[in-house]
Amino acid sequence: MYQKRKLYTHDGIFHADDVFAAALISLMCQEIEVTRGPDTKIPENKDGWIIFDIGEGELDHHSPENKEANGTHPGTDIPYAACGLVWKKYYREILEAQNCPEEYYDQVYERLESSLIMGIDAADNGYNPIKGALEKMPNIPDDQKKELLSVQGTGFTITQMIKDFNPAWNSDYSYYDAFMDALSFAKDILLNRLDSIISSLDGKDYVLQCISYSANHIMIMNQFAPWEGILTRMKNDPKAKDIWYVVYPALRGGWNVQCALENIDDRKSYRHPLPKEWYGLRYEELQKASGVETAQFCHVSGFLAGCETEADALQMAAIACSR
Repeated sequence: MYQKRKLYTHDGIFHADDVFAAALISLMCQEIEVTRGPDTKIPENKDGWIIFDIGEGELDHHSPENKEANGTHPGTDIPYAACGLVWKKYYREILEAQNCPEEYYDQVYERLESSLIMGIDAADNGYNPIKGALEKMPNIPDDQKKELLSVQGTGFTITQMIKDFNPAWNSDYSYYDAFMDALSFAKDILLNRLDSIISSLDGKDYVLQCISYSANHIMIMNQFAPWEGILTRMKNDPKAKDIWYVVYPALRGGWNVQCALENIDDRKSYRHPLPKEWYGLRYEELQKASGVETAQFCHVSGFLAGCETEADALQMAAIACSR
């Protein structure tokens, strides 16, 4: 981890790409000193400075020459912005400073890239991935394309959240202080995202072990770990394909019985649904319908049911398997 690094970026209105670029750099430093200014005052002595989103250097993306040299994120038409350039250059130093196991580096790089970085870079470059994809589909009528694009506009993105940190036109709050507020917010997002990615990789071996121990269409987890993506992607593994239900301790107490999915993107693609007569029932009604003494609930969509004890959760799963 660096003791201290000095950062220089543009002044005025800030965007998600320069804010997240600064936040990424802060993850590999004990201290950062941020200077925001015009391109006429870029430090002449660049030793010790990280200059980004300005100055036409390697971490700037505004000049035509840089855009051509930087290219696009692999496998996409999304151009790089400052955020992606900083992540690509410094991800190893960042992950080392965050105590990420070295064997995870490439996987963490790709997951953060696809789940956060590319979206920030796309928005900063004015590139709409959905629009770009639709342009490659000539058989879709224009009115349907417009409808899809309008639906996309109903979301509230991280880019918009950062934009709202800029002071209002009638505010006396300084842009520098607002930038630092946004940087702190972005840093928390990055730490949470990285922690989530790394913990999911940590849990993968445990989930694979649980899959190997599964039997009679049921997988038991004595401790919850993210399992859905791992299980669903193992399409060529006979043990994984044979699992219908996963039983695990609920975070709210008790034990859950959850349906395994054929398709992670289709939340109702149950491999074997719970009995429909259980859907939406709770406590005494569900106990009577299922015959399970401590049954507590069955979600109205049928993807999840809960019991007070592990034994009863296993009983509920076994009953569902026989239906």
